[in-house]
Formats: sequence, structure tokens, C-alpha cells
Amino acid sequence: MLTTARVAIPAPVEARLKTAADYSDNVNDYAREDLIGFNRPMAAAFALVAPVALAFAYKAAGPLAALQWGAVLAAMAVAGLVVIGKREWPRIVQKFQTCATAKRRAIADLRCGFGEASYLSNGRAPRFFEHDHGVLVLADAGDLKTLFFSIASDGTDPRWPLYLKGDLERRVWRWLRLPMSREVVKFSAEGSKMAGSGDALVIESIDAWEAINVALGEPLDGAVIHRPFGELVEMVERAL
Repeated sequence: MLTTARVAIPAPVEARLKTAADYSDNVNDYAREDLIGFNRPMAAAFALVAPVALAFAYKAAGPLAALQWGAVLAAMAVAGLVVIGKREWPRIVQKFQTCATAKRRAIADLRCGFGEASYLSNGRAPRFFEHDHGVLVLADAGDLKTLFFSIASDGTDPRWPLYLKGDLERRVWRWLRLPMSREVVKFSAEGSKMAGSGDALVIESIDAWEAINVALGEPLDGAVIHRPFGELVEMVERAL
């Protein structure tokens, strides 16, 4: 049976959300902060070398030499911004877009102000369907309903390591999800392992994946599908 309740967002998760919500809304401001913060290796190296070089020039040859070296370093900095910036700018923009998306989700989760704590006692072994980017999971939620998980293999999902170790086959699942972004921030699997799930079936083509997704009603991760578990498993297996 599946149960869900509202709970307070844990303090570490809330702190991470607040940090994400503080990102700049303007890509130019973000790039300036990125540069001033010396997040780029070239910028960090230049910031360390330039003052040392000027100090040596002043010590060895006096103020005039220091001014000359300062002009040279300034020209190098401008050239570096132009030449290296052309190469780094697409990466900065891509990272900014990722952070901007995370910011919108963080703000929405903070405004919501609570998390969703869920508990599932598996009466039957869940079924797994692997694909190129992770695994789809169907679990019996009781009352002729089925729980759907779409677990990504990109390393950001806490369920993926558990799946690789076989711990998702355990009887009890507990997890905490943010209600707006739908991010799973904590997941644990407890109790004894269940027999009968067998090896995961593989969704080998994008066409089969799309057909399965449509047949399930294009559910989001964590959705409860109001159809019996056995019926959905049989339907997905026929689509492979």
C-alpha cells in the first residue's frame, strides 16, 4: 500500500534550494560573477600570476617597469577575454541555462514550503524495464493502482545506485519528494528482498519507449496510474 504525507523540507535541502534561488537572472551578470569568482582556470591563474609579476617588476626595476608590465598584463587580459571568451561563452550560457532552470524550480519548491514523504509496502515484486538513459519501474500501489518511477542513470537520482545494487527489490520503500520540481531528495529501501521480479527487460528502441510511454498515459515520475499492476506489466511486456 502507498501512503503520502506532507512534511517540512529538511534543513540541508532547504539551504541548497536557497543557494540555487540566488543565481542571477541575467547571463551577463552570471558571466561576470563567474569570472570575478575565478571559476575559470585561466582567470584564476592570471589573477594569481599578475600581482606576483608586478611585485617582482617593481622590486627589480622600479615603478616605471611596473607600469609597463601592468600595461602588458592589461593587454593580455583584454586579449584573453576576447579569444578565450569566444570559446568559453557557449559553455557559460549552457551552465547559466541549467542554473536558471534550477532557480525556477527552487523558488517554486520554497514557495510551496513542504515536501511529500511517501511510504510503500510492496505486496508484489516490482518490475523493471531498462532503456538507454535509465530504468522504468512499475510497483503495485494497492487498490488497483500502480506506482510509476522513471529513474535516470545520470548520477543525480538517489534511486539509481539502489537499483544497480538490487535494493529496489526490497519490500519497503520510503522517499521524500519536492512537490513542484518533483525531485526525489531522499530514498531508502528496507526489509527483505522479494523473489519473482526476475531480470529486467530491455527497451531496445526509441519507438518502443515512446509506445510504452503513450500506453501508460505519459506519466510523470512518481505518478500513480489508476490501473492494476498486473495489467500494466503485461501491456508493457507486449510492447517490447
